[in-house]
Amino acid sequence: MPLIRSAKKQLKQSQKKKSRNDHFRALYREARVAFENAIKVKDAEKAKEILVNKKDKDGKTIKAWLQSIIDKLVKKNIIHSNNGSRKKAKFVKMVKELS
Repeated sequence: MPLIRSAKKQLKQSQKKKSRNDHFRALYREARVAFENAIKVKDAEKAKEILVNKKDKDGKTIKAWLQSIIDKLVKKNIIHSNNGSRKKAKFVKMVKELS
């Protein structure tokens, strides 16, 4: 446990940042697993829907579900921009191979 006041503040800040990062990583993980399951069963339509748009309970579409999550990770500096671009390209390639 830190003794100095600045170290205590730094600990609180790092815990808050870790909590935020974990939340967004969990969203990404959920979307990625759903996408990969669709790819496993060779359901190109569902995989494309997960990658490009997600429907909520009212039937409205939310654009770019998996891609927007990756963009959020990049914007919040959780992953590097090149890493995000590589992930999006990989997912699009997987969908094109199924189609």
